[in-house]
Amino acid sequence: MSDTNLKVVLQARAVSKRFHDGLLDVRVLQEVNLSLGRGESLAIVGASGSGKSTLLHILGGLDHASQGEVQLMGHSLPSLTPSQIGLLRNMHLGFVYQFHHLLPELNAWENVAMPLWIRRESSQSSQAQARQLLTQLGLSQRLAHRPSELSGGERQRVAIARALVTKPACLLADEPTGNLDRQTAKEVFELMLSMSKSIQTSFIVVTHDPELAALCDSVMHLKDGHLSGLSNGH
Repeated sequence: MSDTNLKVVLQARAVSKRFHDGLLDVRVLQEVNLSLGRGESLAIVGASGSGKSTLLHILGGLDHASQGEVQLMGHSLPSLTPSQIGLLRNMHLGFVYQFHHLLPELNAWENVAMPLWIRRESSQSSQAQARQLLTQLGLSQRLAHRPSELSGGERQRVAIARALVTKPACLLADEPTGNLDRQTAKEVFELMLSMSKSIQTSFIVVTHDPELAALCDSVMHLKDGHLSGLSNGH
């Protein structure tokens, strides 16, 4: 699965999602199409409950579409087994959520090194990569601090470092600055974009904030299950 030369990293074709609850038949997504090239950033904007998180989970292989197809690095997810999807996800995707989900008993660099340890990289190499990335994110003085000793913005930067340390083909972020104040949110968001550009990681962010969305290369709107309105953020 070494597909590092592919120009299109992530693609959705006619993706629909329906939920059945008794007599209710709810269509959350309808014929969604998108294509993301290497190093590109895309913001998906929509009201709360519009299906943004559902779409992100389907793109990340954490949920499956009712109809349509998602391709990650040229591999069609519907044709793969759950273990194959898991392997592909671990190799090529990074995730950042509104809540940082850091392990409280580990310090900052240990949290960031965790994905490398899971890949069985050496302890020395994992620590060096984690420390370097955190330093790039302005946390050189916080390497040995545990999450409880960090501010909200610092914790979110550690979560971003953890998502980027494996140099994924694509980073999926779900309201990554939703818990932060306005200024910190902008700083963290800009940092995430510049970091993903520097290592050529593609970036899809779900947000309800149009100002942050405008910092991305392009913006799409999700409304009534339809994704539309591709426009340049710059």
